[in-house]
Amino acid sequence: MSRRRFTLFCVLASFVLAVISWILWLLLTPTGTQGTFVLVIYRGDTFDQVKLELERQRLIRSRFWFERLARWKGLPTKLKAGIYRIPTPISLWQLTKWLAEAKPELVRLTIWEGMMAREIAERVERLGLGEAEKFMEIVKNPQGKVRLPFDWQGDLEGLLFPATYYVPPLRPGDEAYLVQIMVDAFVERFWKPYRDEIEKSPFTLRQLVTIASMVQWEVKMDEERPIVAGVIVNRLKRGMKLEIDATVLYALGQRKRRVLYRDLKVDSPYNTYRYAGLPPGPICSPGLPSLLAALRPAEVPYLYYVVRGDGYHTFSVTYEEHLKAVQAYRRWRAKQQGRQ
Repeated sequence: MSRRRFTLFCVLASFVLAVISWILWLLLTPTGTQGTFVLVIYRGDTFDQVKLELERQRLIRSRFWFERLARWKGLPTKLKAGIYRIPTPISLWQLTKWLAEAKPELVRLTIWEGMMAREIAERVERLGLGEAEKFMEIVKNPQGKVRLPFDWQGDLEGLLFPATYYVPPLRPGDEAYLVQIMVDAFVERFWKPYRDEIEKSPFTLRQLVTIASMVQWEVKMDEERPIVAGVIVNRLKRGMKLEIDATVLYALGQRKRRVLYRDLKVDSPYNTYRYAGLPPGPICSPGLPSLLAALRPAEVPYLYYVVRGDGYHTFSVTYEEHLKAVQAYRRWRAKQQGRQ
């Protein structure tokens, strides 16, 4: 080999080695400060948005190589919305491998049985999943925003099924997504499995959910739910006012341990002490046991019930029996207060 060719070979070899070294530096040299970087991928975010955020945080030295590694790992289709806690410093190679294998954290949203839509909206806002006001606007006016497989007139109070939901981070304006998944849970857990029974019921679906919501708020013990539902049905058949404390509290928009006489004067169609028949709609989100109790009320002779002090109720057929039960409860309560 001539001296000239040898020199050219050395130059080319040096250039190739420099390029390889540069590529290896781009791929294998860690970037980022010591600690954990939290990457939030919102529902609906594109892969390009994720890439721009990683670039902004200086975790990507080369967009060209990141895109190729990402496609090789299938990131554009594999990466899901959620919260990623990326250990840093981290190399480009490690980053794409980590993202391909990581399972994102989701936001845990628990809706308890008996929560009102307004309370659910407030919890949604506290978790950063949306604005309470916008959530309630969708609940109150769902037409064109929420899909329902059945006829339902009015707001969606009562259809926000109580359960624990794991949802991705949401951007402002995505409140309808949350409402929809709660309604879908109601459809899957109650409407679909019991559709035949629901259609044979003497009550409409909205009326059933309304009865269930009152049962939910009034009763603690599951075994009593069908009995209380039976009492409600009996009073409706006789044209009696339901006189259910829970409806007064809903009309007042607050929760209280005791309903006072002055509370009973609130002028609202939800106040079943003033207006006969069912209230205009549900007063909370009932759980499945309460929904089934409304669908399958117990055939009982009772027309009255009053709390007993131990979580259960005393049921009565006549008003005279009911008054005795009320007096018994008041004596029990007075005795308890005297011990404090």
